Amino acid sequence: MKDKILITLLLGIQSILGSTYAKSPDIPAPGGQEVRIPSQELLVGGLLYRPTISSEKKLPAVVIVHGWEPSSVRPVIRHSYVAKEYAEAGYVAISIALRGWEPTGGDDDCGLTQANDVVNVAKWLSKQEGVDPNRIGLWGKSLGAQIVLSAAAKDSLIKATAAYFPITDFVLWGKTSELSDEIKDYYIYGVCTKNGSPEDRSPLLTSEKISGAVLLLHGDKDKNVLIEHSKLMYKKMQKAKQDVSMHIVKGGGHSSRKPEWQGHSDITRKFFQEKL
Repeated sequence: MKDKILITLLLGIQSILGSTYAKSPDIPAPGGQEVRIPSQELLVGGLLYRPTISSEKKLPAVVIVHGWEPSSVRPVIRHSYVAKEYAEAGYVAISIALRGWEPTGGDDDCGLTQANDVVNVAKWLSKQEGVDPNRIGLWGKSLGAQIVLSAAAKDSLIKATAAYFPITDFVLWGKTSELSDEIKDYYIYGVCTKNGSPEDRSPLLTSEKISGAVLLLHGDKDKNVLIEHSKLMYKKMQKAKQDVSMHIVKGGGHSSRKPEWQGHSDITRKFFQEKL
């Protein structure tokens, strides 16, 4: 019975946080190199992609970070296609699995130490052959967007961060999300309070520490993570005269695969092209 309740809760969370893909591909994008990167007590699993055309110049690099998915899913494979697209655009790119997902393992801690993992991956990436250590970017969606914003506040190595519909304030999320009370108790007030509090996971509260550029992308019809999350972050950073921009998708919800989000990849790549 407990297992059935947990499955129901997890499916509810998935419907709120959203999936990047309608179906999970079983095979990663071609050309990737499997890597394991030391971070704290575990090894972060990832797929590394490089441009097929060699270059004498050192290249910018981007870390691709997935959002929440059921534990049975391998999001590193799903997002390998995003990393492949960036490699084709001239970046060294890596799709990683956050702690809590295979092949990294460990437990999902709702961004508490996962942001440190992302920083460690960025540091590792900056030392790879052909990578310009002064041109490191982060890309994330939903939970992953929350994590990359938190990571950007932890290290000046990060020069640009693109965050799709991020959770920036967990207190706000708990008050305004469409999650049932059961799911809120399990995840927001359960998982997200272990060894810390919801506030400890809220990038809105550490935004002043971000030294790089930030692009926030959010749909104005997102009922899962309200656009207020991005608006609050944008206003705070703008007031502090930080490098921040925001792209609002009219009619957009909590999935960039919908028609309303058409062209978002071009906007994000242009951002990285300008800032890295």
